Amino acid sequence: MKIKFSAVLGVHGDRMSFFERMHNLLNHLAIQLFLPSIFRPFDAMFARRFGERTLNVKNRKPSKLQDFLRKASLYFVNSEPLVDFPKILTHKIIDIGGISTWSAILDRRSKNVLISFGTVAKSYLMPAQYKKSVVETVKKFPNVTFIWKYERPEDKISDGIDNLIESAWVPQNDMLRKCLQVFRWLDDSRLSLFITHCGQGSTIESVTAGIPLIVIPVLGDQQRNAQVIKRIGTGIVLDKTSLMDSQELEHLIRLVLETEQYSNKARLVGEMIRNRPFTARESFVRNMEFVAKYGPLTQLDHFGPQLSFIQYYLIDVFLFLLFFVVVVILSTFQCLQSLYKAVVRKANIE
Repeated sequence: MKIKFSAVLGVHGDRMSFFERMHNLLNHLAIQLFLPSIFRPFDAMFARRFGERTLNVKNRKPSKLQDFLRKASLYFVNSEPLVDFPKILTHKIIDIGGISTWSAILDRRSKNVLISFGTVAKSYLMPAQYKKSVVETVKKFPNVTFIWKYERPEDKISDGIDNLIESAWVPQNDMLRKCLQVFRWLDDSRLSLFITHCGQGSTIESVTAGIPLIVIPVLGDQQRNAQVIKRIGTGIVLDKTSLMDSQELEHLIRLVLETEQYSNKARLVGEMIRNRPFTARESFVRNMEFVAKYGPLTQLDHFGPQLSFIQYYLIDVFLFLLFFVVVVILSTFQCLQSLYKAVVRKANIE
């Protein structure tokens, strides 16, 4: 089976050009190169926390955190198969990705937009031109309530704007779960659009709730998550530098709010996730019970991590096959050349 995948911090989808595939490969190799240095601080923490239990049986040296991860019976991953690129996994990996002052605010207007860039990318640290562009865009939608997670109230960025509600903390999970309940019973929602940085948690929550998105990836895996949203059709990707253009942001918001293309697709994908044969909770509980009863599950251990780079990528096999093909070609050429000389020699004698 042929398969290609977007690297964890990849910026491309699953349909890549030659140079995009090259960039994706280099990205993946860079992650593998720097991964040990990322784990190193946790190795010492692990040794301090568990002491003798972390010693390697063979050499009595502290085991690395990666060694423990490698021996784990199961891996529970904050991922949802319907909100990701298709990929081949071992049976050890279990996807388990996928809550009232605020109620009064959501009741003010028929359409509501939530703007939140997570806990790392602070809205108040955005360039002034970006913030000005967002404010100008909000003013163009007087019949829509915008709720913006803005962490510095002293900026008074919402002063004089009746439909802009700023808050240093927004109950994002509550809002999305409310939408989930409303979708389930009424096939409607007060939250019409979510403008997000496309972090893994926000992505799964919003897609499960059936909320259309405008995603503005900032760093890390957000670029990859944005490409997933684009692929499944539940939202639009906007480059962060385009925030300088209020007209571009206005156009995308109107596209989502005034057409049903993205809301219908988001609702459909949300229903698919909620109607999976097994919910994430059921999958987690049943697998944990199984491990508790029968673990460690060494039958699921994959031999791949023990292979060298040459073995893993079959470089030795391909080199041998190449050598074999070259030998066959050269031998055939040598035989034909000898046969040709013999025929010519015989013709000259006659």
